Order: sequence, then C-alpha cells, then structure tokens
Amino acid sequence: MNIVFIMTDTQNKSMVGAYGNPAVDTPNLDKFAEKGIRFEQAFDACPLCTPARGSIFSGLHPQINGAWTNNIAPQANIPFMGTIFEHYGFRTSYTGKWHLDGTGYFGNGLPDGGFRPDYWYDGKNYADDLGPEMFAKYRTCHTIEQLKEAGLTEEDMWGHRVADRAVDFLNKAGDEPFLLAVSFDEPHHPCVAPLEYWEKFGPEDIPKGENYYASLEGKPKMQQIQREQQKETDIYQPPSDKFYGCNSYIDREIGRVIDAVEKNHWDDTIIIYTSDHGDMQGSHGLWYKGPQMYNETTNVPFIVRYPDGPSGAVSHSLVSHLDIIPTLLDLSGIDIPDSLHGKSFLPILKDPNAKVRDSLMINFHRFSVNFDIFGSYYPIRCAVGEQYKLSINLIDTDELYDLRNDPYEMRNLIDDPVHAEARDHLHDYLLTEMDEIRDPFRSFQWGNRPWSTEKKQFYLGGSLTFRNLPNGFPFEAECIHADGSYTNKK
Repeated sequence: MNIVFIMTDTQNKSMVGAYGNPAVDTPNLDKFAEKGIRFEQAFDACPLCTPARGSIFSGLHPQINGAWTNNIAPQANIPFMGTIFEHYGFRTSYTGKWHLDGTGYFGNGLPDGGFRPDYWYDGKNYADDLGPEMFAKYRTCHTIEQLKEAGLTEEDMWGHRVADRAVDFLNKAGDEPFLLAVSFDEPHHPCVAPLEYWEKFGPEDIPKGENYYASLEGKPKMQQIQREQQKETDIYQPPSDKFYGCNSYIDREIGRVIDAVEKNHWDDTIIIYTSDHGDMQGSHGLWYKGPQMYNETTNVPFIVRYPDGPSGAVSHSLVSHLDIIPTLLDLSGIDIPDSLHGKSFLPILKDPNAKVRDSLMINFHRFSVNFDIFGSYYPIRCAVGEQYKLSINLIDTDELYDLRNDPYEMRNLIDDPVHAEARDHLHDYLLTEMDEIRDPFRSFQWGNRPWSTEKKQFYLGGSLTFRNLPNGFPFEAECIHADGSYTNKK
C-alpha cells in the first residue's frame, strides 16, 4: 500500500465546502470527500504550526518530541515519518513547507525528517528559485494593486511549484512502495494566489459562525486581553477575502495531486488530507491562533480515502493527528511501538461508525521562542471527550464546554455542579495521560484546581522509582537503565 499525505496550513473546517459551506469554493476537496471518509471529530495535538507538525511527523506530543513551540526543532533522537517508513522499505519523499528545523519560517533548505532529498522544496528552496526581488514582493503583497505590480503568476506560486513536484513524483513512481508528503503553506499569510482568486471573494462572502465576536464573560482573562489588543491593530487580521481566495486557489493545486494519484496509483494508495491547525477568524472576537482550545483552531478538516474503504462516508469518532503514524503502520502490517502516543484508526477506515478512543489531549505552551506574543508562556492541557471539552489553563481560569449542546463553546461550565462528573472524569484522564507520556511540564498544580473537590497532589513527594523509556522502533538507539545496563528499544 502506498501513502500520500496532503497538508495545508491554517485551514479550519469552515474553509472546506464539504464541511457545510459550499460558498468557500473548494470543489476538489469536496469531490475528494465523496470518495472517502470525512472526519468530523479530528483534532490537532497543538493549534500552532511547529508543534502541530512535529506531532504529525513523530507521533509524539510536542513536549515529548521537543518541538513544543515555534522556533524549536524536535530532538535529534526522535524518529520521524521519513526515517520510520524508509526503514520499512518505502521510498519516502517530501515536498513543501517543513517548519520543523528550528530556524526561520521558511526553513533552511535542507532535507529533514528522514525524507529523501530529490523532491524536497521548503520555503528556502522556493525563495532561492524565485530570487530576492520577486520573493520580497511575494512576502509583502497586501492589495490587488500590489499583486498586479509584482507580476506574480500562477507558475510563481509556492503551492503550484509544490504541486508540480508532487505530480512529477506520482507520474514517475514505479512499483516500489512509497510515502509522499505534500505540504502546502497556503492559505497561511501572506495568502498570495493568482489574481482571479483574490478578486473572487468580498467581505460579505466570508462565513461567520454563531460565536462571531461572542461574549467572553466567564472566560479566561488572557482571551479578554487578546481580544482588546487585537481591536487596536489589524496585524493579526489578514484580509478575509484574500485568505479565502487563497484557500480556494490551493484547492485547485490539491486537486492536481489527487488527480495524479487517481491516474497512476488509485487502487493501491491511501490518501490522507488535513491541515496542521485552524484559525479563529473572529470567533469569540479572536483572530489567528494562540492560547485557546476552541474548535476553530483545534478541530481540523480530515478526509481519508482508503482503497478498500467506503465512499462518501462521515465519521463522528474521535481521532488525533497523533493517530496518523500508528494507522499507517497498522495498514502496512508493521508493529506499532509502545513509544507512540496515538492509536490506529484503521477500524474506522473499514467502518466509519467504529470507535478507537474515548478522549484525546491537546497542548499549548507559548507561541514562539523569539517573541512574547499572546501571553508569552501560557501552558494549557485540554481533554476532548465525546461530549465535553476541558481546558486546564494552568495560570488562568479553566474551561468546560458541552460540545453536544453548545457546539460554539459560548458557555463556560467549569463551576457548574451539574457537569462536575464529566469535568472530573476528563480531569483524571489528563493527569493520567501526562503521567503516562512523562510530560516534562507535569506538576501537582495541574491537579490542584480551584474547582476541584479533591485536591490531587499530582507528583508531589511521589515515588523516586526510575521508569524506563517505553519500547520504541527496533532501529532506535540503545536505552540505558538506572542500574547501568542497556537494551535496544525494541
């Protein structure tokens, strides 16, 4: 079985027509959903670029793989998707945005993650191809007039060049099993797209949910501060018409990749499409992404086409980005090591009504090492269950939402005794999960919350018993134990 993984950047569910708003003009993704399974309850591991991507490509929570904020690279000893599947006989190639090398936004141009170099094309490669003058125009186009003056054509777009490479790979790939990752920067800022897409939308065409600029009464203080600060500047509010125009444009490039799979490898290839995270777009009066766990940034679009699976199906089962690698291993008949944090959702690919998890955890720490945006260090652990979502905002007010009866997350139920049992159940899950993964930010304060009837002394004066690392892949480095002995992680 071949694997094609397609990812966009900063695209929430409302930006894909198949999720309920055809006005956003994404015909290729909509058609793709008709050929596979559309997941309604798929979540990222962190609603921020680098941590989200690190979790996808390692199968580990960001604080474990090391890439827990922007501008930090994962630990060198962490096996990534390319390394893993290359070891098991796949030809692994990657093209497009990486954002995991710890340098600037556009990367350093060097192949990473264990992927072969032949189709690598991160932002540095794109900038070098475009040249300094044209690349500067690409980064600073904000108006239609500036786009016209820059002279950027479809062939100049990063997304087009990434799709070109993906299509070339798919046209030339032979019988050797392969894994191709195609990572589009679009529709992320600067949202550059061919002129006709910038002219496609007006402000009145942009979808607004029931929580657009909804009240923040009873919500964390940080959200209230963020909302007030964003009233004073438009730096975090990219023009929505350009954003959605670029979103519509990149759908066409995604369509080219899917068409190439259909032409060459349809019967023996699984395709997974998702976005690294979403965008608030004015919901709750907030913009961009940051220290909040609302569905606009955490509940991502996720569509999977499995050759032997159903078509036009919808799954409401919980899945996490962390589940991607375990699922691909399971699909390939490879043992899933204990070290991975996700679960295989292969049963859902065979039966969309199947369930593989009752809950999942999402994380946040800070936006970036290089600047103190959005409250600097603002740690969050969030648990999502089948009905409720609990966010422990370690230095602020916690949140509980009944997603079934309040899908727009407008009423914070954290102190409501009617929902205390559900709240406490998710709280226990979070503490257990943090313990099991050896979360380096764990402390008793995650358990000692103002609303908690039982003050959980989490990791306060606990056992000093040494715990070995969980078993990993057979090719990983040797593990040294407390007594000085060592074994391979297998």
